[in-house]
Amino acid sequence: MTIAQFTVPPVVKAVSVRVTPARAFELFARDLALWWPLQQFHTGPDPATCAIEPRVGGRVFERAANGHETSWGTIVAYDPPHRLAFSWIVGGLSPDEAQLVNISFTPEGSGTRVELTHSGWEKLGDAAASLRERYDRGWATLIERCYAEYANAQI
Repeated sequence: MTIAQFTVPPVVKAVSVRVTPARAFELFARDLALWWPLQQFHTGPDPATCAIEPRVGGRVFERAANGHETSWGTIVAYDPPHRLAFSWIVGGLSPDEAQLVNISFTPEGSGTRVELTHSGWEKLGDAAASLRERYDRGWATLIERCYAEYANAQI
């Protein structure tokens, strides 16, 4: 008997911001802690800040008030002002279950189209569909509201 494998479509969220691609990239990566609503979206207890280490192999992580750091993933592409990508491995996932978050920054008129794609759901087996649905809502809040409002306020 053959078991059919189903692919789970990636989560894709896009927004247009009124800054250049270089500025959009900088605001996303350097200013993560300024626009990310850490009290709502965090993995560890008592979150105080979050950050992206700006290099391939760097970490995406949160830091608790007591200094404890919780990794969210590792930078796999750091190409300002075009692309940022990192593994996503939160909530007790094993390295084999890491997904990929890719953010592209494309010129669009006098601004930038910022597109986030979160893929690799198949690695999560039976939990893939429900987790994807939850992340679809979460990334909508983070990208379409939090990041876009922050970036557009910087002009």
